[in-house]
Amino acid sequence: MATKASSASTVFLLSFNLLFFTLVSSQTPTCSRPNQDLGVCEAELTRAFFGVSPNPNGECCSRFDGLSDLETAVCMCDILKANASRIPVSLNTVLRIFLSYCDRNPNIYNCA
Repeated sequence: MATKASSASTVFLLSFNLLFFTLVSSQTPTCSRPNQDLGVCEAELTRAFFGVSPNPNGECCSRFDGLSDLETAVCMCDILKANASRIPVSLNTVLRIFLSYCDRNPNIYNCA
């Protein structure tokens, strides 16, 4: 009798773990800053497209103060995607350049 109860408990716990990890891993990161607040970055991004380094102390990099590297990358990717038709190189290339100059981890996220 104890074997049935033990097996049922094990099945329940495994099912619960599977459900929990599926829910957690299916969440995609989002930008917590409104896009209109990030408009200031467009000029710096445009300069970055043409090889001019963004200013790490500039207004754009400071917009991401208080955000993790991942949140910053997601926000920058949103801006890049909104301007994709005007970007002559890979979005990931520009994202990595910009994150590097803003003293963020450039390899934390890929624009998909």
